[in-house]
Amino acid sequence: MILLSLWACAATTTPSDDAEVPAVNGRLEHQGERDVLYLWGSRYEMGYAEGTLTCHQIGPLFKHYLVDFMVGEYSSYSYADARLLVLGSAAFEPGEIEEIQGYFDGASDACTAEQLTIDSPDAFVEPYHLQVEDLLFANAAADFGCSSFTVWGDASTTGDTIHGRNFDWIIDPEGTFIHDHLLKVYDSVDEDARFASVMLPAMAGCVSCVTDEVVSATLHDAPELPASQMVGISARMLATRSALLATIGASDPVAAVEDVLEARPQISGSNIHLAMPMARNGGQGGVVLEMDGERTHPDGQVTVRRAGEDSEESRTDVTLAANHYAKRRIDLGDPDTNGRVETLAAMIDTAPVGADDAGTLLDAVKNGYSGITAHSIVVDTANRELRLYVADEVDRSATEGVSTNFDLDVLFDHVRELSGL
Repeated sequence: MILLSLWACAATTTPSDDAEVPAVNGRLEHQGERDVLYLWGSRYEMGYAEGTLTCHQIGPLFKHYLVDFMVGEYSSYSYADARLLVLGSAAFEPGEIEEIQGYFDGASDACTAEQLTIDSPDAFVEPYHLQVEDLLFANAAADFGCSSFTVWGDASTTGDTIHGRNFDWIIDPEGTFIHDHLLKVYDSVDEDARFASVMLPAMAGCVSCVTDEVVSATLHDAPELPASQMVGISARMLATRSALLATIGASDPVAAVEDVLEARPQISGSNIHLAMPMARNGGQGGVVLEMDGERTHPDGQVTVRRAGEDSEESRTDVTLAANHYAKRRIDLGDPDTNGRVETLAAMIDTAPVGADDAGTLLDAVKNGYSGITAHSIVVDTANRELRLYVADEVDRSATEGVSTNFDLDVLFDHVRELSGL
């Protein structure tokens, strides 16, 4: 069902440099070419702050990417019907609704009606004013083609975990998908968690996230299967956020993630690549959780694939993921999507991987689908570093540029300092 596979992103306008900074639980700063949005407090307060600080981007977001491009070009539905279909199936946790409502309230208070109005003659008879249901729709619709690796032990130059991922997707001609990428750094009171997310304004879930314990989760699409239910479906990005945050302080982080995902029904397939320090998982740096909507499977909704359980990569110090199942099902589609798994396995076998090498590996498997690699990340566990690549043009993949490197301790210390203001 393609409309449950749409994904919304952000836009390109920015506030003036001399604009007054509102007194909210957020701060928008910059490091190199990247915007860094710090958020703290309750989920509503964090949403409200994000809405206040980024509301000027939401009108272009919906017009150029979601309404005109994704729905207009990639579905046979009107926008109104697409929203009705998705929200009729989706279920949200209370905290998720609070955060998204907070965003809408912050945007409504900080931006003009004109800034929150979408003029799209092909979709609306008259200019359309953004509603909170539009934000819920954007967070409930997700689909992407990606590839990732995790190495540790002999496969890593540090001996500890290094995780890399490409986020591949179709880029709209306006470039709204890539131009407003943010690194969001959260200090969430309600979730008792500090984590960072590579995401766009108004999107509250995790596609590429890492906690202050240097546990990371990256989300990939996988083959769709007939769903066992069509209502009460969890948004994949939001479910991934909940699952990742369940690892904080957990004695068994893999089991903690699996428990959350088993309780969040899905309508299509996902691979969630979980990477962590070796000490957190009995000497294993990464696993892939393969999941779909088939809850009658002997494993339930989730199959945990550990190192050595992939026929295309038998090493016990490597896990790889693309857009196919390697353990849960082996009869769906190409077992090596576009040759990316084979390429990664061969390169890793040649020499141990360090953070400097990770960008080369990711560049070798970029553009897994017809779009480009919109962003790439490398998480270096031993050095507590996040390297972020973002595409700067609609026809130039992220790994063709230079990364912005973030010290995770500095990021999380800073959001903690800000939350005490």
